[in-house]
Amino acid sequence: MTPEELLTTAPRCVLAFGNGAGPFLAPMAFWSDGGGLWMSTSAATLKVRSLGRRAACAVYVPPLREGGLGLVVRGPARVFGLGDPTGLLLHGPTISAAMTALAVKNAPTLWGYAQDAARIPPRWLPRNRVVLRVAIDETRPVRPPAVGQGIAPALPSVVPPDVRRVLAGMRRVVVAGDVEGRLVLAPAVWGGGFALAVPPGFRLPEGRVAVTVDVDPVHRPTSAVGLTLRGHLDSRGRLDGRRVTWWRGFDMQTLDVPVPPVGAVMLPD
Repeated sequence: MTPEELLTTAPRCVLAFGNGAGPFLAPMAFWSDGGGLWMSTSAATLKVRSLGRRAACAVYVPPLREGGLGLVVRGPARVFGLGDPTGLLLHGPTISAAMTALAVKNAPTLWGYAQDAARIPPRWLPRNRVVLRVAIDETRPVRPPAVGQGIAPALPSVVPPDVRRVLAGMRRVVVAGDVEGRLVLAPAVWGGGFALAVPPGFRLPEGRVAVTVDVDPVHRPTSAVGLTLRGHLDSRGRLDGRRVTWWRGFDMQTLDVPVPPVGAVMLPD
């Protein structure tokens, strides 16, 4: 499958962006017009505030089948919302067409929104949403590493047990780091002790990184479950998690990860 075909058919991606606190990751639905990736999100999110200050970002589009090629896209993001009335005025027809195409591509998700409307917080409703467009300046095909032998790491105990149970055993993740001010984004596999394996040719820096893993049923947004673990990568390629953000549908929380006692044994859920 060519990169163009993947961008046309893949329903979801992972958006990576940064600010003074390091890299962040967000799974997103998207639509591509060939020159950019279009997304929609709540105006109250961290990604909107961060991209408004620093437009440079990266996007990972996973393969549609096991063993296939994914794609890393780089380019600046632009936020279209009430804070940019000139942009809305000048690009209104294009934005409207892009959002219509995004809705058609993700029709099952919209039906899920309609079914769960009573459970969606007001800040996520259409009147509080903005449009993101990530320009496609650079693309890089990437093959996710093989899972191989091993076990998934034990997820932080501060994450609710039901969330940990859904994600238990999942080893395919997406990782982002920062190399000399440039975001590095890649599919990865994690194992015991939060050791990370990335594809050949990708180098993760020692220092601040973020890793995300999620399950998205597509047709029911309130059933989506995932987490992002942020911390420091050591010289052995192991993540020392410091902060975790978990979500269950539209319920989201960020907490510090407690340091386990010396000699403690952590088992996977």
